[in-house]
Amino acid sequence: MVVGGGIAGLACAWQLGVLGVPDVVLLEAEPMLASHSSARNAAIFLPLEESLSAVWLAQRSRDLVDSKLGTSWLSAQGVTLVAGSEEPLDELRFVARRFGVFHERWGQSAIETRLPMLNEGDAHYALHLPLGGVMDVHMVLTSLTRWVKQLGIPIHTSTRVESFDTHEQQVRAVRLEGGRTIRCERVVLAAGAWAGRLGMLAGADLSLSPLRRHLMQLVGEDMPRWQTPTAWRVDDAVYFRPEAGGVLASPCDEVLCDPGIPSTDPNEVEALAAKLLRFAPSLVEAKVQRSWACLRTMTSDREIVAGEDPRIKGMFWLAGLGGRGMTCGVAAGELIARLMTGLAHPLTRTLAVQRLI
Repeated sequence: MVVGGGIAGLACAWQLGVLGVPDVVLLEAEPMLASHSSARNAAIFLPLEESLSAVWLAQRSRDLVDSKLGTSWLSAQGVTLVAGSEEPLDELRFVARRFGVFHERWGQSAIETRLPMLNEGDAHYALHLPLGGVMDVHMVLTSLTRWVKQLGIPIHTSTRVESFDTHEQQVRAVRLEGGRTIRCERVVLAAGAWAGRLGMLAGADLSLSPLRRHLMQLVGEDMPRWQTPTAWRVDDAVYFRPEAGGVLASPCDEVLCDPGIPSTDPNEVEALAAKLLRFAPSLVEAKVQRSWACLRTMTSDREIVAGEDPRIKGMFWLAGLGGRGMTCGVAAGELIARLMTGLAHPLTRTLAVQRLI
């Protein structure tokens, strides 16, 4: 039983089917699949960050999706990581060299040419990732859904889990809203911001924090061309990328919220403006055409949690993707599928549940 129909849950169900696991079922509480974090994000594929496990999963996710779709799912205009000093970028360059992530070191002249909106800002060092970019999220999610169905795996939407039956610390069944019970031997909690609550229903508490983040569509004169790379400042968290003739930007705010669709906070417009004034002053006068907020669910150490809960046999966590779902979700689903079938995986210990208990 895979609980959660976002990118991670769909990928897990797909890979379980690929590995020949019988009687897999996917449950999604909403009427539509992937209607929360998987649908409300900035669609950025980010192949490099400080987390070594995330970099590994990003590379594997790309390989898995490329093997089915080619490269059509990614508009690879690049992601440029920018900072006011070289130190944070030097650390990322070390990770890039270790994992073979293709990158280019940009000086001031390259920044002025490729990202002219940064010219008056205080970020003068950059690391460009040519293989990063903007995903076609709809293509990836609809393809995953199709692959799951082609393997004969049923998907039930509008199906909410209310509780779990456990006996002698082992999963026996799930109870659904309305009273129906479905017997099962193993459950994957891939429900995003709701995963922590579901774990508590089974008596397996795990600290997961849904954090709100705003996205804002900016319009105005002299907007970046579509071919302009995503610009992501790593030492004063803020990013923007071209979107529909304007710019999609985020102040990278983090406010603890309940699961669901978070309301927007108008104060975050000012927070974004303050960061852009230092980073990309030419964008400060742009008009906010629309804004929305999404949730990024974090573990206490900000690493993904993936594996079987040692307290309840048959209960597997696939949670805490922390905004990495689009980049790492497909490979994270494969990881769980391999663990459930007794196959080895290099990140088994790194992402294990035990570290958080």
